[in-house]
Amino acid sequence: MSTPDELLRAIVPALLLGAACYAALRWLATPLLTHVETGLEYALNLVVIGLLFPEYCWTRAQRRVSGHAAPFAYTYGDTVCALASAGHQCANTVLSALREALGRLGHRGALWGGGLSAGALLLWPHMW
Repeated sequence: MSTPDELLRAIVPALLLGAACYAALRWLATPLLTHVETGLEYALNLVVIGLLFPEYCWTRAQRRVSGHAAPFAYTYGDTVCALASAGHQCANTVLSALREALGRLGHRGALWGGGLSAGALLLWPHMW
């Protein structure tokens, strides 16, 4: 059986987490998704550069030796660029849908999110 002091020690952090989640869902999530989208775009571009740079070096060396690029060079570059374009479109679609959904989230939805996170914190020690 729990004492009132133990119950208070469990409820106060849960309420604080619930309030923080409410504020984050209500006011921080939408602007933060804009920054996540930009960061994801930069990260995807860096991956593409990393994938295309060895092919660029190989093609440049081939052109110095034989005067023309290797036959697979254009196919590889086009494939990497097509995959990068698909990745950009997919990320843009998902993040814009998330941003729109969070933009329409009202006080009641944010309260539910905060309440669920607080409830999860209260139940976490008893799950195992």
